[in-house]
Formats: sequence, structure tokens, C-alpha cells
Amino acid sequence: MTVTGPTEARPADGLTIDFVVVPDRAQLSEVVQRVRNGRLRTNIGKVAALDDAVAAFNPTERIKGKTIIRGSERVTRRLAA
Repeated sequence: MTVTGPTEARPADGLTIDFVVVPDRAQLSEVVQRVRNGRLRTNIGKVAALDDAVAAFNPTERIKGKTIIRGSERVTRRLAA
């Protein structure tokens, strides 16, 4: 589950929205299967360790693609099963 709260700084000319995302196991499994079968491709620009997440999202240069934050080896093994 992803939960965001109110932002600390509200943009003067913008809008912020709070949201909650509840993952659906069946849908996530389908996405994984499509990636494995080659029916869904990803555009990964950078993979970073959890300890480097802040720096990964504040790059000194623009990187094309999504930034992936790699969890612990225990979590990675569990997700791969």
C-alpha cells in the first residue's frame, strides 16, 4: 500500500493531491507475467539501492526512463519466487 500525506510546501500556482494506492495481487501478477513473456517492456533509466534512493531521485543530470529502487536481497528473492 502506498500512502501519501499532505505536502509540506504547497506550490503557489499549483495543486497537490493526497492519495492511497492499494495494490491488487492478481493485477500485479499479470504485469509480472507480461514482462516475463516479453509482451510488456519497461524503460528503465537507472537502478539504485534503497540507501541511495534520495540521490537517485535528485540526479545531477537528466536520465531517460524510470528510476528503480532495489530493496533488500530478502525482498528481491521473495518477489522473484
